[in-house]
Amino acid sequence: MAPKTVFITGANRGIGLGLVKELLKVPGVETLVAGARNIDGAKELQTLAKADSRLHLLSVDVSNDESLVNSVNSVSGLVGDRGLNLLINNAGIIESYGMSSTPNRASVLKCIDVNAVSALLASQHFLPLLQKAAAIESGDRLSPDRAAIINIASDCASQALNLRGSGPGNSLLAYKMSKVAMVSFSRSLAADFKTHNIPVLVTNIHPGWVQTDMGGSNAEISVDESVSKIVASIGKLDSNHHGGLFNRELETMPF
Repeated sequence: MAPKTVFITGANRGIGLGLVKELLKVPGVETLVAGARNIDGAKELQTLAKADSRLHLLSVDVSNDESLVNSVNSVSGLVGDRGLNLLINNAGIIESYGMSSTPNRASVLKCIDVNAVSALLASQHFLPLLQKAAAIESGDRLSPDRAAIINIASDCASQALNLRGSGPGNSLLAYKMSKVAMVSFSRSLAADFKTHNIPVLVTNIHPGWVQTDMGGSNAEISVDESVSKIVASIGKLDSNHHGGLFNRELETMPF
């Protein structure tokens, strides 16, 4: 089964835009909300929305609290009593920063704020809508067709794989810190949801090194290769993936 209602952040380009296109291929998706900071400039999204009435475009800045609150109200109006089945926290940035960079607190904090803090706050703000969708079914089953939060994470979150320091070009230190924080809050939410009997799945998926503005042209795989695997994997998520870190084919990644 597929999630009927979906909200994706950072959907104007790259992996986010790719996920929109791939999810529109899924017949079971009834309402897909694509969020981006500059929705007026998202020409490809606008074209897709004109061609498919299931797609709705929403202006949202995940690093702005008022914007997040407004986005919840907008999404609520679109999904109604169905609630929200799936929140995909995809919005993210890379701030070039490494060990040899000139110390710059603001640069590091900006990366952590957008990639981790904003994803956490979005998860909290949208939790009532996710719970609304989950309440349609009784029991403790965890699945994206019921209610789920999927974070687009990174292998940079893995401490076991962190053998290259600040990474290529000495530029990924702040980004790595932000993705570690993302996985950390996911683990905490998963535990909290279990304690409080909240049947909302939360997990992290590494999309691969993808040819996007962030990944660069030398990356290993195309957007289509990444998102096709991610969307196929979404349908396979269950309680075994709660709070974990997985690649796009749902293979477990070390922490």
